[in-house]
Amino acid sequence: MLAATKKAVWKQVVVLPRIAAIPARSIFTSSSLYSKPSAITKSPIFLQAQRFQSSSAEKAAQVPEEVRKQLGQETPAKIYTYEEIKNLVTNPDPNKLLVDVREPSEVQEYAIPNSINIPYKSTPGALDLSPEEFEDVFKFEKPDKDKELIFYCVAGVRSTAAAELAQIFGYNHLGNYVGSLNDWKAHENIDLEHKDTISEKK
Repeated sequence: MLAATKKAVWKQVVVLPRIAAIPARSIFTSSSLYSKPSAITKSPIFLQAQRFQSSSAEKAAQVPEEVRKQLGQETPAKIYTYEEIKNLVTNPDPNKLLVDVREPSEVQEYAIPNSINIPYKSTPGALDLSPEEFEDVFKFEKPDKDKELIFYCVAGVRSTAAAELAQIFGYNHLGNYVGSLNDWKAHENIDLEHKDTISEKK
């Protein structure tokens, strides 16, 4: 399926049906991470998606199965294990980017080392921005499409949806750390109440 067609399906079956029932409100009011949010709102998908709010971040991130079928993900994301992510953190690969799709407030608490933050729920149209707009908002360069993006969140829900959405925007080298932060913390013996409690595992 062509990217343009996928975008149309995404807007029609995911975003538009929710607009009438849910009042519009800015999702940037609670975030101090982005000093210039205006650029990202130029994305047509984001203009509509920002109206999509839910009482549950995880529910908001889920893409219905029927939508996945209509979007027709042509290149399934590679599933990554803890061992592979650990190796990537220890030995960075310039052709692979670890992408944290949680919200900035979650990232401030803890994030896997060497990862970048592109929130899925509050900025779903981020990868559809021009390089200039993206950098203006996020303060780092927009990921190249020839690099592999490996997504993670808390438990694999948002990371799975983010990988599917990234393909709509033309990214075909995709990975998904399904175990995400829960799996990482378990292996690394990280207690967020005592953030310095990290195992000595290599």
